[in-house]
Amino acid sequence: MARNNRSILVVGLGRFGSSVATTLDSMGQDVLAVDKDPELVNRWSAQVPTVQADMTDVLAVEQLNASDFDTAVVAIGDSVEASVITAGNLLDAGISDIWAKSVSKEHARILQRIGARHIINAETDAGKRVGHLVSGNYLDYIEIEGSHTVVKIHTPLYAVGRSIEDVQVHDKYGVTVVGLKAPGKEFQYGSKELVMHRNDELILMGKQDQIDRFLRG
Repeated sequence: MARNNRSILVVGLGRFGSSVATTLDSMGQDVLAVDKDPELVNRWSAQVPTVQADMTDVLAVEQLNASDFDTAVVAIGDSVEASVITAGNLLDAGISDIWAKSVSKEHARILQRIGARHIINAETDAGKRVGHLVSGNYLDYIEIEGSHTVVKIHTPLYAVGRSIEDVQVHDKYGVTVVGLKAPGKEFQYGSKELVMHRNDELILMGKQDQIDRFLRG
């Protein structure tokens, strides 16, 4: 499983980018949000670490030490040109894990061609969900009505080779294992005798803090 904490650069503090940035920050990720608009930077500076900079400028990218970040989210939606140039600059800086918001099929195609690894369709992917996926702890994340979420994760290391009953998934963490998908095998529903293996994908349901506790063990 991916390590629990990574450094993430979020470029663009519109509705989408600010949602991704604040979600990542609330999860304890090392996040820095960047926008060229001083008003947006000022608006969000109390909630998340922010810097004013124009990331279409190679010099600004260098001054921010962008190459030190593991991941970048390009959340610029008002200019396709600025989005593409920024993604290219960050790739050139050595960030290979680029998540970029697209506003059209053509935009997505250009981003893919220059090497952006993950293309986010702004119309269908909510910023909060993307924030959880970018963190690297979840393979998928669905927010359902009320306080519960459904997530897909790899088996945490401490639970490998142990059954759902042995780990006391529900009694200790309050989390329900809906089911498990082992590589090359059929989906299995989460009976208490089910043994969790290293590359298994677990489907969990619970409150966010409960799921995070289960991940940590």
